Amino acid sequence: MIIDKLSELTFTSLNVGHLQGNHHIGCIELNRPEKSNSFEANLWEEFPKAVRALDEPTTSSGETRVIVICGAGKNFCAGIDLNYLKQMFQSLNAISCPGRLREAFRRHILKMQDCFSCLEQCRVPVIAAVHGSCVGGGVDLIASCDMRFCSSNATFCVKELDVGIVADLGSLQRLPRIVGHGMTADLALTARSIDSIEAHRIGLVSQVVSGGEEEVIQHALQVANLMAKKSPLAMRGTKHVLLHSRDCTVNESLQHVAVWNSAQLISDDIKTVLKSLEQRKAPVFSKL
Repeated sequence: MIIDKLSELTFTSLNVGHLQGNHHIGCIELNRPEKSNSFEANLWEEFPKAVRALDEPTTSSGETRVIVICGAGKNFCAGIDLNYLKQMFQSLNAISCPGRLREAFRRHILKMQDCFSCLEQCRVPVIAAVHGSCVGGGVDLIASCDMRFCSSNATFCVKELDVGIVADLGSLQRLPRIVGHGMTADLALTARSIDSIEAHRIGLVSQVVSGGEEEVIQHALQVANLMAKKSPLAMRGTKHVLLHSRDCTVNESLQHVAVWNSAQLISDDIKTVLKSLEQRKAPVFSKL
């Protein structure tokens, strides 16, 4: 995957930019292959900055309509770097007041949660292209994405119980809405690994791509290219309404989408679609 990197920001543990030849597709590559792309201090800081930078209406290299996330090297993401975990505990334990220690711990957890929640908060849809191992925080990450594809060699594990902690970055909250409560309990309480076939069977990924890293990324980019040609206003609304409906009743969601469309339905995008149908040409949409 060849990208034109963002000029506004520099990253030490990520490759961030737009796909060369299609600047509607934003790309974020986790780039700590020697550590299986595990999250340490730099990644916790850089990842949400990268997402929000690509989500800006305009950047130096293009206008993002879809974001694809992948990992460099043999594995997608090994979760949290254990050395970082040790350093975090050492830093927090230096706080002598028990109340302030717990408040600092809470703030730290919320900051880490935001690292993945920003994927839901951004305007554009996000696709995860998973190969190799996806462990712990890696599962938290992909659960925050809108779509998930994996290679045939991919494996997944909600690993936190084996480390002696309760998963607190989104897996226990988002996975039940993706694979169901019972299957989430199975994965979280056993910390067992599942292969790509089982991941597809339970609905964790929507498609398994034969091959490895290159093949699953190419598939994700093909899907992203298809999505990038559609109305960015309708795409943004569809993502928003889907996430809203996930967390409320059917009636509440119907009321919500009625309000949403009453505000957004009268748009130039619809005129563009109707005109393109008359002319039998592919529609070209303006920036969001």
